[in-house]
Amino acid sequence: MSDDPTFRREGDLVLFRQYGPKLALDDAVPNTDYFAWLDEITDTIGDHIPGAEIREKENDRIEPRRNTGVYYDTTDLQLLHGHMVLRTTSNPKTHAFCAFKYGLDQNDVRRDHRYIFDGDRKRTIQLQPTSPAAAAVVHELLARTDIQHPGTFLAQATGIRGDQLEPALCVAQYRYTFYVLLDGQDALRCSLDRADVENLRQPAGVRDRGTFSEIELPIYPRIEPSVLADPRTRALMDLLSGALAARFQARPVADSKYRRAARVLTIGQLNNIE
Repeated sequence: MSDDPTFRREGDLVLFRQYGPKLALDDAVPNTDYFAWLDEITDTIGDHIPGAEIREKENDRIEPRRNTGVYYDTTDLQLLHGHMVLRTTSNPKTHAFCAFKYGLDQNDVRRDHRYIFDGDRKRTIQLQPTSPAAAAVVHELLARTDIQHPGTFLAQATGIRGDQLEPALCVAQYRYTFYVLLDGQDALRCSLDRADVENLRQPAGVRDRGTFSEIELPIYPRIEPSVLADPRTRALMDLLSGALAARFQARPVADSKYRRAARVLTIGQLNNIE
């Protein structure tokens, strides 16, 4: 793990570095089995790693957060094949933002650049994430030249302009979150994500749909440098990923949710390539 800051905010633009294992989970594994595992590891994690504890928000198991991601791409899916992502992510009660992500670097870190929406634009993305009105909000943002935004980083990396992008697919997920602390300080923010996906480039009513599940074990975005440097933080990732692999045969996955959804929907011929 690098000593670079994991989280930085500049006005409406947020930049942070994501690091941590991601595991594919068989959809057939029921939530009851997963929560039984979580209860067991909660009871024993401090025995394995002194100072570690797991916490969950009240009612998260019965009222998980429902986030919707809409992924934008060129006609020929250049971002998909380039291991990059430009998407909106929203929750009807809490947030709406646009993000550009590079693929994993040599240290298995993703760089994430987000623009936080507010006002009417936020409400449009929150309430109608796949609508033409939401796409218009995104195109308006990506056309701006007075600020840095996800489209700025996309153009620098690829030369692709915002007006070359249109919605490609939607990933709507239920997110069941738990937090891992070290000596009372946030270390990891983990989640089980149950995703429903659909192809937005097909007519409404006849769109291909599918599902996938995965578990993320990343560092907490605002982690303190001392906790980031603590060897127990990496040990926590190894412990949790090993326990999930042993219990559920959960396997490491490097694909973004965009690429995982594309594989489920057999978009872009990804099932024939790495």
